[in-house]
Amino acid sequence: MTTNLHDMNVLLACVNSYCQWAGVKINMGKTEITGYDYKRKCPLDLSILELRNGKPKIVMPWDPVKYLGVRLTITGDLTFERDYIRKQLLHTIKQLTKHMYHPPQIHWVVQVAIIPIFRYSAAIAN
Repeated sequence: MTTNLHDMNVLLACVNSYCQWAGVKINMGKTEITGYDYKRKCPLDLSILELRNGKPKIVMPWDPVKYLGVRLTITGDLTFERDYIRKQLLHTIKQLTKHMYHPPQIHWVVQVAIIPIFRYSAAIAN
């Protein structure tokens, strides 16, 4: 994490040096970068940033990224995570409507299908 483009370039140069030294290649299909000027409340122009084997995908500050299993934006918006949880829970409830399962079976379904949805984001509340 940096506060300006120059420092971002310095970090990317370090990553490039390490990759060259270690003989590893970055998977550009999985590499994303984002930047936001909190003072001016606008995205940074990251088009000049480049790694050794290409340009990383630029994620806009209002688009969600999955960080430690939670969908959020760089501006701290957790709306996408809440929407995902709501959608998954409603889908699971719909699947269980008018079921023919016994209580122990429902207990197992809750443990396997519902609790994992909340695993990372249980602390996120409005």
